[in-house]
Amino acid sequence: MIIDIHTHVFDAAQHFGPKLNADLVRCGVDPAVWGNVEERHLETTKAADVAVVFGLQASATGWNIPNEVVAAHVAKAPERLLFFASIDPLQQDYMDELEKCHRHLGAVGVKLAPLYQNAHPQDKRYYDIYRYCQKNGLPILFHAGTSFVSGTPLDYSRPVHFDTVAVDFPDLHMVLAHLGHPWEGETIAVIRRHANVYADISALYYRPWQFYNSMRLLTEYKAQHKVLFGSDFPFTTTGDSIKNIRALNAVTGTSGLPQVPADVIEEIIHRDALRLLNLPNPLQK
Repeated sequence: MIIDIHTHVFDAAQHFGPKLNADLVRCGVDPAVWGNVEERHLETTKAADVAVVFGLQASATGWNIPNEVVAAHVAKAPERLLFFASIDPLQQDYMDELEKCHRHLGAVGVKLAPLYQNAHPQDKRYYDIYRYCQKNGLPILFHAGTSFVSGTPLDYSRPVHFDTVAVDFPDLHMVLAHLGHPWEGETIAVIRRHANVYADISALYYRPWQFYNSMRLLTEYKAQHKVLFGSDFPFTTTGDSIKNIRALNAVTGTSGLPQVPADVIEEIIHRDALRLLNLPNPLQK
């Protein structure tokens, strides 16, 4: 079974604010290349058996994808999609939004992004969210590592800050996205220490040299069992991610550098993230 733990849906024309659009222009990213994100999501995620889906609520950086939109999208394919709610701690009603998404919209997890939301991972508002999620068995997927967004401290995305969160909430299931790049070593140090903390490898394959070194480091620390598959759709697709993750050793050429074992790669692609994160299996409904 293949679980894509990291996919987005949004309508850039409706859900992106002026600041986000300015950041995209500055970085030379044209949202038109993603096409109709919702239609493409329904098609391209078929390369996985199950996909986790979320938007992003981050007023500090111009993201405003309503949770209702994501929940409605998941309802189009409930046999293979799972809804994670995004909660913005800068919004006055953030806890009401969390409870609404959980109790009424069918959220089975939460997506948080400290760098995007302009709050430190140990902020007291996040701690409100963590307490609720730990009590109700909702895993949290965090954006970790760098991003193109501007105006917020990059330090908020350092993987080491989630170590304290894991100490304070030992029963909270957490996923640090993107192996926390470029701080993959910090991410590996954190996920090795905590039974319920994992990482995903979404949006890494298109930096092949960095990705290869990250995967070698992961295997040298023997922490590959704490890593989950994710794509980061629409920035890439499930199928392209699988294909290029399998091809990661090509970067070594004839250099004689050690390869990442093929069984490690396949185990990550096929890891049962639903079981590890205590998520429901929509295939069994």
